Amino acid sequence: MARNDEAERYDEQPGPEGRNGPSVFLILVAVIAIIAGVFILQNREEAQIQFLFFDGTFRVWTAIAFAILLGVLLDRAILMWWRRARRDKD
Repeated sequence: MARNDEAERYDEQPGPEGRNGPSVFLILVAVIAIIAGVFILQNREEAQIQFLFFDGTFRVWTAIAFAILLGVLLDRAILMWWRRARRDKD
């Protein structure tokens, strides 16, 4: 009987100090994605755009989406370089 009482007192569920729900980073990414989406949807006019060998009339949201994509790729490239430089230094 003592063994049964011990099992009843033990609670495997996390207490109120445990974290539940999405992380702060995930919420931040979602908010930024929503803001970028609204910005893109509000800028659907056409504009003359010249970039490297691209030249033409595009919708502004296309240029914004392309700029976001270039920013993400640049960020990834810089982080890869930074991590490699730190790893080689150590």
